[in-house]
Amino acid sequence: MRVNRYGRQSDWLVTLVCGLALTAAGMAACVLRGFFFTGEMYLFLTVWFGLCGVLLGLLLIYMAGGRGVQVEEQSERRENIRELAGSAGRGRGLAVWGLLSGCLLLCLLYAIQALGNPVSAQGTLHEMLRSGFYTSFVTFALLAARTRRGGTLLAAVWHMLGITISLSALLAVCGGLPVPYAVAYTQSPGVSATGARLAGLLQYPNAFGAVMAVYLLERLFAAAYSFGSGDSGKAEDGEKNGALGGVAVAGVDKGDAGSSAVRASVSGVDELGAEGADAGNNAERMDVSGAGEVGAEGSGTCSNSSARAGVSRAGKVGGGAGTHGERTRTWSAAHWLRAARLLPLFPYAAALLLSESRGAWLAAAAAGAAALLLKRQLFVPLLITGAAPVAAAALLYRQLARSGLAVEPLPGLLLLAGLWAGAWLAGLWLHRRSCHAAGGSRAAVLALAAAGWTAAASAVLLLVRARITGPSPTADARGLFYRDAWKLAAEAPWLGRGGETWRHTYLAAQSRPYVGSQVHSGYLDILLNLGMAGLAAVLLLLLAAGGLVFKASPRLLPPLLVIILHSAADFDWSYGLVWLLLLLLPAWAFAEANSLTIRTVDSAALHDSRWQRSKRPCQRRKWPHRLWVYAGISVFCGLTLLCSGLSFEAMKGSALFKQAVRESDPAIRIKLLQESLRWNPREPQAAVALSRLLPQKQGVDLLLRSLSFSPGDVALHGELAASYLRGGNPGEALYWVRRSQQTDHFNAARRLAALRGMLEMGERSLAEGDRRIAEDSAAAGLELMRQYSLLTTKEEDRGPQHNDRNFTLLPQSEGIYLELTHLQSQASLSSNNK
Repeated sequence: MRVNRYGRQSDWLVTLVCGLALTAAGMAACVLRGFFFTGEMYLFLTVWFGLCGVLLGLLLIYMAGGRGVQVEEQSERRENIRELAGSAGRGRGLAVWGLLSGCLLLCLLYAIQALGNPVSAQGTLHEMLRSGFYTSFVTFALLAARTRRGGTLLAAVWHMLGITISLSALLAVCGGLPVPYAVAYTQSPGVSATGARLAGLLQYPNAFGAVMAVYLLERLFAAAYSFGSGDSGKAEDGEKNGALGGVAVAGVDKGDAGSSAVRASVSGVDELGAEGADAGNNAERMDVSGAGEVGAEGSGTCSNSSARAGVSRAGKVGGGAGTHGERTRTWSAAHWLRAARLLPLFPYAAALLLSESRGAWLAAAAAGAAALLLKRQLFVPLLITGAAPVAAAALLYRQLARSGLAVEPLPGLLLLAGLWAGAWLAGLWLHRRSCHAAGGSRAAVLALAAAGWTAAASAVLLLVRARITGPSPTADARGLFYRDAWKLAAEAPWLGRGGETWRHTYLAAQSRPYVGSQVHSGYLDILLNLGMAGLAAVLLLLLAAGGLVFKASPRLLPPLLVIILHSAADFDWSYGLVWLLLLLLPAWAFAEANSLTIRTVDSAALHDSRWQRSKRPCQRRKWPHRLWVYAGISVFCGLTLLCSGLSFEAMKGSALFKQAVRESDPAIRIKLLQESLRWNPREPQAAVALSRLLPQKQGVDLLLRSLSFSPGDVALHGELAASYLRGGNPGEALYWVRRSQQTDHFNAARRLAALRGMLEMGERSLAEGDRRIAEDSAAAGLELMRQYSLLTTKEEDRGPQHNDRNFTLLPQSEGIYLELTHLQSQASLSSNNK
């Protein structure tokens, strides 16, 4: 009893700590624009890693202070659980280790890059901190998943994030909620059919649409998997196992339990939540098992009389007396569960449509189709549950599109609330009618649901048909991104070039003057950063996540597929929020399967002789085993504290830099910038700002020292070129000007500044009587002018498409060319006379 009580207390403590950590991470992601800018995450990461290190240190002290026996007893109990769970449980364990290993490998690879010579030391630090955060987050999620209430906890975090993101965006449009940049406006019909797109807290419509597609499919398939169960008396429907929307025990039906006794306990106790059932009644247990399979596999055919009969008999087993009053209460609970599952469908669908993200729509359709190919019996449940919310969302989209997403708060709130309530009630009515109707009435309900889907699709396609059928400038631009990225990746194919490679090198690698600091493909971004090694780590992570979800909870597979598919065509993985959702899904699936296994093993332990050894006092294990545990916890504790320190240094450097920018006194500004660089010498912006306030020699030395941290930084090269142009050596100036132009080919303003700098250097030298330097400066300027003219002529021949930076021959360049020619003739004439 003491061990059992200790196990419950430790289980409760782990659930509490993990719940607080996961909730804090989710709320911070909402407040900090989806964790897109790493500079905004410094304070959060400092606190996060610091608390992780403290918790690990306390765990180490706890284990070394005499509680190791109980901890080892819990470990032995988990081994017994895995033994009874069979091969499926071991498969889930391998998938969990694959998930953790993928995140940890990414962090280690970025650490290796940081020790080398990455293209940006600051960008590599950012990615290393991010991947470390993802590793610790998935660790908390998996620890929570191993507890009894872990599924409920993870489901609560998941739904809290979804409701916050969707409602904040809708209220920003309809209710006047002040969310900065919640709506993205554009004048290009190729980007938006209505001129405005909903971006929400993420401030980017495509990523926002992808997140809403993830949540919409999760709710749709949760409702489809539990379709019809509420009207047949089955009250638990997965929520008692922590699913909060659809039970997914297919893994148990396929052999999660290792013995017939355990499988019988799963069927008789866990699938219907009938803990008070008579375990010895085999006939009744078979009826319960049949009902559980109908509800879990999501057949969705309420007309199957044998299935309904099995469910009815199961209700008698679980309910005991089966009185009319108890059946009424069971129906009421089931109705509330069904209503809760259908409630978020409308805001998710409306937010997805208002984002106008064709990629998110396509990814959602492809993921849903793939899931339906695996379980064709879900087609009718999906058709019925999604008809009313999608139709109401399409109507809201049509109404708001006419005004360009500009509506007064009161009418907007009334419209939003009315359509939401109508969609919810209509969805409940369709669900109830489809389960009670038969024959022609059921066919009429299906026809009505199909009409709702058809009307919604027609209403949306009438507005966006030009964007779908016509040429897509964004798709053409991404084709350019991908071609240039492949060429850049070929330069370092195995280990990449460090974090944020594309952001710091795309100006040098671009074949046309487009604007795009994001490569618009998560897989290509990883390939550029970490090469094939990093891509293999990501594929390991995705395979582990997909395998775990497919085996443990198939209803979570469609939202996972949306993330995997859409990330291939956009920069979703630049948002930390998307990574959190990607890691939450397999942890949630693992929690559902693990909770069911724990309940099963606890029920079977009373009758299974293999569990008798767990009642005996557990002996301490050998010291080498515990030494490895202590060493592992110590290493992770040290790494988390190291990451906390690095994040704190970056935070202090960034704060001092922002303070220096606001300072008007040059002396104080210099002091603040120097202090900022002492905290974080990897930041190139601080070095550029400080070099402009120092003498030329000191400024050049500072820039060269900063260039060793960021050899591909465009601003550093441009500032070095400008510093040498203010000097008196045309050879050095020409060298750095050319290096600066190599890092940014299509920068007309910088090319014009280089021409003007060469002209001024030559004029100064001519005034000082140095004719040779003046002639060399004029010749260098004319050569730069010739290259500039050839490049602009080449771009004009290609046409104006993809010339987003307006790279042309600037009108001032003609006057500078004439002055350079005159300077060269003057210097040459004076030399000949002499």
